[in-house]
Amino acid sequence: MIRLRRAATLALAGLLLAACGGPNAPSAGGEQTEIRVTVTNSTEPYVIPWLVGDDQGLFAAHGVKIGQIVAGQGGSTTLRNLVSGGLEVADVSFPAVIDGKRAGTPVTVVAGATRSVYGLDFYTTVRSNVRTQADAKRWAFTNPGSVTEALTYLVPKAAGVDPASIQHIAAGGVGEGIALLESGAADVAVIPPSVAAKDPAKYRLVAASADYLPAFQQSVLTVRDDYLAANPTVVSGVIAGYQDAVQAIKRDPAAAARVYADYVGIDEAAARGIVDAALKSNNWSAGLDAAALNNAVEAMRAAGSTEDIPWCQVFNLSHLPEGASRELPVKCGGAS
Repeated sequence: MIRLRRAATLALAGLLLAACGGPNAPSAGGEQTEIRVTVTNSTEPYVIPWLVGDDQGLFAAHGVKIGQIVAGQGGSTTLRNLVSGGLEVADVSFPAVIDGKRAGTPVTVVAGATRSVYGLDFYTTVRSNVRTQADAKRWAFTNPGSVTEALTYLVPKAAGVDPASIQHIAAGGVGEGIALLESGAADVAVIPPSVAAKDPAKYRLVAASADYLPAFQQSVLTVRDDYLAANPTVVSGVIAGYQDAVQAIKRDPAAAARVYADYVGIDEAAARGIVDAALKSNNWSAGLDAAALNNAVEAMRAAGSTEDIPWCQVFNLSHLPEGASRELPVKCGGAS
C-alpha cells in the first residue's frame, strides 16, 4: 500500500520530485506502466479509490502501477501539477478543467471521478450560536470560482434561505476558512471529513451539501493531450482500475476504511463513517451522467461564469470501460 501519511503536507516535495522525473515507461517485464497521480485533496475521500485500487492490485490488473500521489491544493493548483509537473493523471475539479481548457491548457477529460459534493460540508464551532442555515450570515468558501463558492449560493437557496442575505467570504483555502471560523470572522466554513473526524467535539455541522445537491460532478479524471496520444492503453487501464476500485469499495467498505484510516491517521471507526457517507452519496464513478454535469454547470453559473461549456472539446470518453455511463449534456461524435 502507498505509505504517504499526511500527504497534504508533502505536496510541494511530491511535485518537485514529479517535475524532476523523466517520462514513465513500462516495467522491465513490460507488464506495468508506473504513473503519478495528482488529487485535489489527497487526505479526503477523493483519494480512497486510488488507495483501494493500489492496495488490492486493481490497477496492476490493468497494467498500471500507482507510483506516487501528489497532493493538490484546489482545482487550479491540481491542474498545474498535471501540466507543469509532468504528471500523467489528475483527479481535478470540473470547473478548473473547463477554465483551463478555455485558456488553452492542453488537457482532456477521459472519465468521471467524484460525482457528489459529499465532504464539502459547512460547519460552525460548538461555541457558536449558529444552529441552522438561517442563523448563518457569513459563509466562508475557499477561492473565487470554486465549487465551494457556488455552494454558498446553492445550498442556502435549496434550504429556503435567500443567498442575497448572506455575506460570501473568500478565505483563500480550507485552512484559512477554518481560521476565519475559529476567530469569529465567519459563521460557517467548509471543513473536510478527515479534519472533522479528528476533533468531532470542536465543530457542529450546519449544512451537509450533498443533502441539497445529490448529483454533482465535482471532479473528473483528466490527462495531458500529449500523454493521451502517446499512451492510450495506459489511460484505459487507469480508468478501468479506478472503476474496479469503486466497485471494491461498495463490496467491502470496511476494507476501504482500514486503508484510508492508515493513510490519513484517523481511527478506523471514523474512516468507516466517511466511507459509508460517501457511498450513500454515490460519491465515486468513472462514468459520467448529464444530471451531475448540469448541476456542476449550475454551480459555475452561481459563481459568476457566463461562458458556454465546450463539451466536445473537453471530453473524450472512448477509453471508458464497458458498463460505465457515457452521458454528456450534448451529443459529441468523438467524445462518447
